[in-house]
Amino acid sequence: MNRLALFGSWKRLGVQAGLLAGLGLAFVGGSEKPAQAGADCVGDEACSFKKPNLLIVLDYSSSMNDDFQPGQTRWEAAVEAIENVITTDNGFFDESMHLGLMRFGHDPDPKADGTVITVAGQTDPSGIIDGQSLDVGWYDQDADPTGYFECNGENIVSFLNAVEPPLCVGLNCAGIGTWTQGALQASRDYIAQTRIDHPGDVVVDDERAYFVMLMTDGVWTTQVGQAPVNAGEQAAFDPVPVGGDLFGTDNVPVYVVAFGDAIGESFGDDLANAGGTLAAIDAGAGELVPALETVIDDIEDTVIIPECTGGLPRIMVILDASSSMLNTGNPLDPDNYVSGAMGMTGWDQAREALSGATSIFDVLVPGVNNQPVEDLVHLGLIAFGTEDDQQLLVDYGPCMEDNFGWALDPNTTCGAGCADPWGGPPIIWTPQGPASAGYPGFDQDTYSTMPDCNTGMFDLDACTGSATATHTGLALANSNAEAYRLTPPALYPVDASTQFFNILITDGAYSLNGWSTDEQVSAELTDMVANDNTTTFVIGFGDDDQLAPLELGNMACWGSGGTGIPCAGGSIDYFTAANQAELEAALGTIIEQINFDPCCGFNDCSFNPEPTTGEPDPEPEETSTGPETGGESSTGPSITGGSSSTGPGETSGASSTTDASGDSSSGDPGSTTDDPTTDPTNDPTNVTGDDSNGDESSGGDTAGAAGDDGCGCSAGNDDGSGWLGGMLMFGLFGLVRRRK
Repeated sequence: MNRLALFGSWKRLGVQAGLLAGLGLAFVGGSEKPAQAGADCVGDEACSFKKPNLLIVLDYSSSMNDDFQPGQTRWEAAVEAIENVITTDNGFFDESMHLGLMRFGHDPDPKADGTVITVAGQTDPSGIIDGQSLDVGWYDQDADPTGYFECNGENIVSFLNAVEPPLCVGLNCAGIGTWTQGALQASRDYIAQTRIDHPGDVVVDDERAYFVMLMTDGVWTTQVGQAPVNAGEQAAFDPVPVGGDLFGTDNVPVYVVAFGDAIGESFGDDLANAGGTLAAIDAGAGELVPALETVIDDIEDTVIIPECTGGLPRIMVILDASSSMLNTGNPLDPDNYVSGAMGMTGWDQAREALSGATSIFDVLVPGVNNQPVEDLVHLGLIAFGTEDDQQLLVDYGPCMEDNFGWALDPNTTCGAGCADPWGGPPIIWTPQGPASAGYPGFDQDTYSTMPDCNTGMFDLDACTGSATATHTGLALANSNAEAYRLTPPALYPVDASTQFFNILITDGAYSLNGWSTDEQVSAELTDMVANDNTTTFVIGFGDDDQLAPLELGNMACWGSGGTGIPCAGGSIDYFTAANQAELEAALGTIIEQINFDPCCGFNDCSFNPEPTTGEPDPEPEETSTGPETGGESSTGPSITGGSSSTGPGETSGASSTTDASGDSSSGDPGSTTDDPTTDPTNDPTNVTGDDSNGDESSGGDTAGAAGDDGCGCSAGNDDGSGWLGGMLMFGLFGLVRRRK
């Protein structure tokens, strides 16, 4: 991709905070964890993209000694702002770009080389020579002209803390002018030399992006520091043409941050417009840091994020939704095989491992600033049971923890016909989705599901109805990934480097009662490896006497490159987990086997759950309702002012089937007759229940976000007024915190 082709479509930066809110909520902004510049630094060669080069061109004129705000000069404010953006946001700014610093003033003797500034017998000791000083470069032009200084922001901070303020002579604090044109021409020359020394920077369609950020407090002067008296006078020293050359000829955008006397001056807008960024960013008192963050965010959004997003791994969790996931005990001992209490079932424990306080989303990745997995991957969720009962609950996306928790919460699907989601059979579930009244407003379509909990012929106290047709879940994962690759979301492109993985979690044998065959399962797994380079990790979840080690071994083998029945040649083995803690450990071990780009830690899900449009997900007000059996549930009213609809289809007594298009099929709500189940004592020939196609239905008091694992957004006013606008205002700076 030609990165520089993006620059022509930029919008006016003065309104950029609002325009970028849709994307910016997910990204780091104003982190609460300051980091030392250069900490956890990785080199350019470790990144999936070429780090952009940003040159900060800082006004060093004497007027920088004027007050910016009470108790702080313009120079002090500029230094503080630069230090702030370098050392906060977990050091992302410093680590993801090559930074340089140039100060500029004027040249008192243009005919001589090496001229320093001297006024009234006072010599400026700070190093401005011939009008500029390259204080911190991107690379060592003498010792290592082909390399780059990595994470050298700390050098900029150290220099700015050590250098004296600009020369200030007399009552009017004169001495150093503002020869902006000379600074931009020196920047242009430095960039040209950098490209000569780094031929890899100009490879067609893989160019390194360069940027200049001019920070100035006043109108430009001539080369010798004289201010033009009238408009158009001394136009030969106007910096605008040089800014136009930087952008139009060199493909280097020029940002202008105007403060002090430069605020509102037309030259700033003219220069920014010529430099491809359309308008100067005016920064009054207290606004310098946000102004610099606007520049950094724009560079991230136009270069780093598009380059990184394709490289973020996509992981699809494929979860066994057989009825045995709702039971406890040994299925071979009918007297002790019963529906489980809250928190004791395999379903509850799997949900916690996938969306709880120490879930897969929270696993820390040491190589990327110890960021959690949720910031570095896009996760999706599929559930499967009987034939034609596989469901895409939510497609790949960032920050999906709340979506997972809502989709798998028994309270979410406990509607009419469900007094207690842990009360035992029969339970009539009411699957929820975007058209349901209790939907919490997720940006990405999310559907809920539960395994069937019908009354069995022999195990009257155990849930039956959903089987383990493993090949159906794998087939859906396969076809969904293919469709996703062909038409990925606009905000999240994929490319040839995008890694795809599956994590299959299953609690029983797929061959029992012929739900799936080795041929069916192997066909899907080997196809994903051979055609899409997709590895499938396999976790056997539950007691050892319920697991099928031969099947687990074959699936892990097929899912990692092996072939044949039995499988041979695979590169990984399966995992087993008897409880939630072991399942969490297995998920953590799997994450350790995935490679992450250490330069792509731009996301921060803690600031906004599930950000795809930037609009905060509304959270229904929680009302606790205690069922007679003692189980807990919570229900939320519909969101005032939002639209909700209920489909005409019947309430389902079996689990609803929802495909990627949002269509649903529901079983007969009155049927509690046995369907195939993982219970080996069940009669597989006794199968009833008509399946009819209909819209997704909801009835009774459906759950909204249940407990603290719901939507995860702070609740607003009852009518939502004022809250959305306020969140969009602050969206760019990521002020939404996840409620855990």
